Amino acid sequence: MGFSYELFLHCEAAACFHALRRAEKEPLRRFLDALEEYPHLAGETTELDAVGRAVEVKAVGRLKVVYWTDHAMKEVKVLRIEHWQRG
Repeated sequence: MGFSYELFLHCEAAACFHALRRAEKEPLRRFLDALEEYPHLAGETTELDAVGRAVEVKAVGRLKVVYWTDHAMKEVKVLRIEHWQRG
């Protein structure tokens, strides 16, 4: 399958994932699986990261997932997972 992408969690994102309760992990795991399968999946909004690159922001329950897809490397890079206080 030539369209296969790998999913990578930044250390900060991985630490947050492992600290979550099971009830929060399951929907997040389903989203991450979908993101790996469909790397063009857009978030609800975008923001700029530290180097000025536009990154996707997706709400998954009460969590905010910040990621970008490196199509040249065929990788999806999850930069942050954090609790999201939407207001």
